[in-house]
Amino acid sequence: MPASQTTKVFRLLVVQRRSMTDGRMKSRTIGARFAPLLSYMQRHQLIEWEQISEEEVGISYLHRFDVVLFNKHVSNGSLKIMRMANELGLHTIYDLDDWLLDLPSWSVLEMNEDVLYNVLAMIREASAATASNHLLQERMHKVRRSEVLTIPNGFDDHAFDISPELWHEQQPPKIIFSNLDGIKLIHFRKAFFATLRAFLTKHESVSIDFWGDPFPELNSIPRVTHRGSRGNIEYKKAIRDEGYLFAIVPLGAEEDPDTLFFNSCKSPIKYADYGSLGIPAIYSDCPAYRENVKHLDTGYIAANNAESWEHALEEMFRNHALRQSIRVNAYADVTERFGVRRIADMFMNALPDPTSPSSQT
Repeated sequence: MPASQTTKVFRLLVVQRRSMTDGRMKSRTIGARFAPLLSYMQRHQLIEWEQISEEEVGISYLHRFDVVLFNKHVSNGSLKIMRMANELGLHTIYDLDDWLLDLPSWSVLEMNEDVLYNVLAMIREASAATASNHLLQERMHKVRRSEVLTIPNGFDDHAFDISPELWHEQQPPKIIFSNLDGIKLIHFRKAFFATLRAFLTKHESVSIDFWGDPFPELNSIPRVTHRGSRGNIEYKKAIRDEGYLFAIVPLGAEEDPDTLFFNSCKSPIKYADYGSLGIPAIYSDCPAYRENVKHLDTGYIAANNAESWEHALEEMFRNHALRQSIRVNAYADVTERFGVRRIADMFMNALPDPTSPSSQT
């Protein structure tokens, strides 16, 4: 999808921010959500992009760019940057992949009046607004009262080798469990971990690799190895080569009514990741996965109760044919629906019109 000779190649600045859960780290969301997309677009000469921490961005930096992108920014400094960019006539984009205005009880982010004001102001004042799914799009539209584009999360199938020829199942068998920013279960949380421990006690050959942020129950799980966190591409390369039997993806659903909307706004990114890497998975029966995964076809959908998860773990462990069919079907589905080429076409609509006079300067 190369750019034509007459199409302007926009210079895009991604404003990097601190992680909302650990202020010592940069945001991992921005790398996972936008780095694959923007790197693909740069390879195909659709944009040029750079990432700069919000603490370093000033007018001298902004003059080098045409477009400035923000994702879940909440600080006074980020709002100031957006307003400077707007005054300079740059095109600003504000993106959300979580509904920050209605945080769940387990969130570590404190939504005080300053943060609330900054989020609302950036949604309204950005030149364009984007969301990772239709629920977020609808909520942002109510705030903005103008168009909000849906830009789903995806993956770059040419960033490294993800061909099915690499699929294998390691022995002794291993399960992958990945999670950032806390386990998003409330009513089913205790029963989920009890069910997982019982499964591992029954099947002593099975171990678990956990990737992500530690949580209180981690040390109570037998034969679990905490693998920590890595950058987006490094993480995917690592899990591609581990030969996992299957993955587990718990997420709160209707049994947690107070957090249902927030969880429903989650992107099915784990389905895109695992499907693209040939890792079959068990997903909670919640809106984010119910609407994207076909039960026993592209994944296993389990209700958030002990009986359903016990049956799902046993079935996925024992049924090699089911695991293999899920690998094949999920790979085909996510490559079609979440491939970065398709998403790049969608993101182009969030950029300025290259034929407008302001874009020619």
